[in-house]
Amino acid sequence: MLSESVAAIFSPYLTLNLSGFDNLKLVVAVLTAQGQECHALEAEVTFEGKTQTAYLVRWHKHFIYCGRTNSYGNTLDEVASLEDINPESIEVLQPPVLSMQQVEFMCMENAHFDHC
Repeated sequence: MLSESVAAIFSPYLTLNLSGFDNLKLVVAVLTAQGQECHALEAEVTFEGKTQTAYLVRWHKHFIYCGRTNSYGNTLDEVASLEDINPESIEVLQPPVLSMQQVEFMCMENAHFDHC
């Protein structure tokens, strides 16, 4: 369940089903374009009762769940409890920061492939 502040920023993107890494790039790009500081992470997360390696973006006190590292259709979510993240597994990532134009293109490309 997304908190209001996260839902407000990402509402245009909540219907997308991108890969975990594309979601990570999307979240970082949107926050960066708004002048917000955020950190891209890979970590072991217990999500929906299963432990998995996933991409997360830390923004203020939020951990935005971008999807499993090996999956292709993820919607954005939020990690409800810090206890669900294994602190020893956290790895900081440096994904490319896309421009909003590149994000639009990535989203259009995704929509195109969804309807083929």
